Amino acid sequence: MKRLTVALGIAALFMASHAIARPFTLAQAVDFALTHNSMARLAKARGAAAQAELRLARDQGLPEASVSYGYLFSDNPLEALSAELERRQVSAAAFTPSTLNHPGITKLGTATLSLSWPLYTGGAIHEALRAGRYGREAAQGAAQRIRQSIMAEVIQSYEGVLVAREALVVARKAVAAARRHARTAHYLYAHGRIVRSDALSADVNLGANEGMLAEARGNVRIAMNNLATAMGAPAGLAITVPHTPLRVVPMPHHSLAAFYREALSDRPDIKSLRAEIDALRARAQAARDRSSFQVRLTAQSQWFSEIPNLRHNAWTVGAVISKSLYDGDRNRDRADVLRQRAAELEARLAGLRARIRNHVTRAFDDMRTAMTQYRIASANVIRARQAVAVTQVRYGEGRTILLSLLNAEHGLVQAREARLASLYALAANRAALAAACGSLSRQTLASLGIAS
Repeated sequence: MKRLTVALGIAALFMASHAIARPFTLAQAVDFALTHNSMARLAKARGAAAQAELRLARDQGLPEASVSYGYLFSDNPLEALSAELERRQVSAAAFTPSTLNHPGITKLGTATLSLSWPLYTGGAIHEALRAGRYGREAAQGAAQRIRQSIMAEVIQSYEGVLVAREALVVARKAVAAARRHARTAHYLYAHGRIVRSDALSADVNLGANEGMLAEARGNVRIAMNNLATAMGAPAGLAITVPHTPLRVVPMPHHSLAAFYREALSDRPDIKSLRAEIDALRARAQAARDRSSFQVRLTAQSQWFSEIPNLRHNAWTVGAVISKSLYDGDRNRDRADVLRQRAAELEARLAGLRARIRNHVTRAFDDMRTAMTQYRIASANVIRARQAVAVTQVRYGEGRTILLSLLNAEHGLVQAREARLASLYALAANRAALAAACGSLSRQTLASLGIAS
């Protein structure tokens, strides 16, 4: 038993350490997230609920049919006479005082088939259908907006992985250079060519770069975890990202005013909120219409027998016209509540438009700033490389101190990190801008310059 337990434990550890690994391109990561992310599942559930509400509204205009069967035992004279009438078996003997007063035990089985159909409801069913359609449209817009938010999050997380890995490469190069300088410094100190403080400075520089390398490795793990969370990946799935070179995402050609117009007309959450307002107004009208004239067609067929079978038939067809004279103002107040909710959503819509303008402006300005920073950082990388090359020559000739070389190396590392940060900001803010305008979709990834 102990051996079996140990074997099972070893197998569990082996399976945990050999989780399924699957590589994802950006497009594949987006597709996976749109299926597995919890918010995507929530959007799908809301859409299904809205579709069900629309079907419920349609069902209100359909006829209703029901069937029932009952069996009666009674010594009530009225029940006995009624049973004779329903069975169509009334005779003169049934009206004698003795029969009427002492009918005995009456047994009667009754099968009933009923039909009811609302022919006219004052427009209540029509308005309920309109509300259901608007509700479905609102759910679809909300779902589309959720999908866009998921896509933006996945894009930013995916680009974060690429940048973190490039930063890890930079950190490794910095550590390799620092180790060379430390070995050289200790050699020169041992031969009396430099002072001890230079050798200590080289050690300090190596320690600082090793700390940066450890942080870079942690950042890669964090970036991978962020991507897995954005994708909604299950615990047993190990996410891997193919080695893809970072791209310079170009600035969009449209002006800021054009992006404003696009956002205010195409954002799915704006369309969703408008549809929700229209749905509330339609529901308010339906509530008012319930106080109007109502016309309902009814039909009924019944079969009567002493034993549980169908023998004698009777049918009834009629129409019922009704009008609510007073209902405690319930329908009116219900309509007022719905109108006030619509007014509340109108205020929310105005606030949403203002926030959208802010989102578009911020993403556009951040992208423009990132492009400027990328150009500056790219130029700084070239200058830093030249500075390192010149300082290395001068240090080898004994014309400068080790600290100058270490400073030059540190400047190159900072320039490379600034360039990576600007590349990430370009991609992340381009995705944010497309999401803010409502134009981010699976099909537009390549046109945005961020698809891989």
